[in-house]
This record gives sequence, C-alpha cells and structure tokens, in this order.
Amino acid sequence: MPTDMATAAADKLPEAAEAMDLHAIRRIATLGEVVATVCFLAGSDTGYISGNVVDVAGGF
Repeated sequence: MPTDMATAAADKLPEAAEAMDLHAIRRIATLGEVVATVCFLAGSDTGYISGNVVDVAGGF
C-alpha cells in the first residue's frame, strides 16, 4: 500500500480496507488531517514546542 492516507491511489487497493483495522480509530487519515497538523506546527501557537515527534497515525 503506498500510504495510510485516503487517496485516489490507496482507494483502489484492497489493502486499504485492511489497513483501517490496524488503526485504533478504525479509519485511515485524510489529507486534511495531516495538513492541519502541519499548519499547527508551522503556526505561532507552537513557540514553546521543541524536539518532539508528532505521530499522525490514528493510534497505529
């Protein structure tokens, strides 16, 4: 599977449905959810955050 994100390519693969069962929230990420995380980290509200890994994995 090319990604654990809902994309046109992933939607055509049978493994995409199986991947949902591996995530705690029972679905794969949307592009918008990943973009929102990146925008948050790039924004001014994160001035005191440093040296962390933000895992956008839905509990995988």
